[in-house]
Amino acid sequence: MKTLTLGNILRNYQEHLTKYELENLKDIQKRPTDFATQVRELHLALFGEEFDFMTDSRTDSKDRKQGKNPMSSAYTERVNKKREAFGIPPLDAIGFAMDNSSIKFCEEVVRQTKNYKELLELKRKNGKQIVFVDMDNVLVDFQSGIDRISKEERATFAGRLDEVPGIFALMDPYEGAIDSYRWLSENFDTYILSTAPWENPSAWHDKLLWVKKHLPEVAYKRLILSHNKHLVRGDFLIDDRTANGAGKFPGKHIHFGEKGKGFEDWKAVRAYLKNFA
Repeated sequence: MKTLTLGNILRNYQEHLTKYELENLKDIQKRPTDFATQVRELHLALFGEEFDFMTDSRTDSKDRKQGKNPMSSAYTERVNKKREAFGIPPLDAIGFAMDNSSIKFCEEVVRQTKNYKELLELKRKNGKQIVFVDMDNVLVDFQSGIDRISKEERATFAGRLDEVPGIFALMDPYEGAIDSYRWLSENFDTYILSTAPWENPSAWHDKLLWVKKHLPEVAYKRLILSHNKHLVRGDFLIDDRTANGAGKFPGKHIHFGEKGKGFEDWKAVRAYLKNFA
């Protein structure tokens, strides 16, 4: 897949685009919107063929059900040449996109073009954005600690396993967390923002030791423990819950691991935050 800007496309790919498509691209280039909106508008302007099914006639729908492509052969040939030029797979036999590579392509074009509102605002502020990262089930694999306590402790602390003395010292890093935190630290003003159970004094101590062990340099004096996360001021909070004020965080709450939110794992979080780095 090629890495291009809107300017590159307008200058070097005119032969693959209609006059209408070119006018839409020029409009997108000069009218900054937020990142998600710009990606959506670019996708519609550049790969309109993927939206044709929304206006199919009954005949077209019937053709697709029978495995036929309702688009003309000339139209299909033209859009597939355009898709090939951009490194995007052709439409399938009945005229549908085979994967989401066109969306990923548009996301990268918007990133490279750098005229979306969030980035322009960041440039205006002339500073790094502030990111807070939760610990439990974000940086830290809580289940790995549970797996290491005794059966007696599980029975004694049933329903409140976070109160088991020393449990937070037993936990492994969450998959992809350490590399991701280091990446965040290079691109943002990054802090750890976690809550330690009120009834487990050792947790406050153990969380500090965990950070010293796994993130000794990049998180040095960047650990904040609080039951009121909504009181901190920043741009992003990566947290797997809305409890302890996370749901009222004044910036963007990146709901880590929640299905349907778009931030199921660290790979997805980094792909999103790359927009602002």
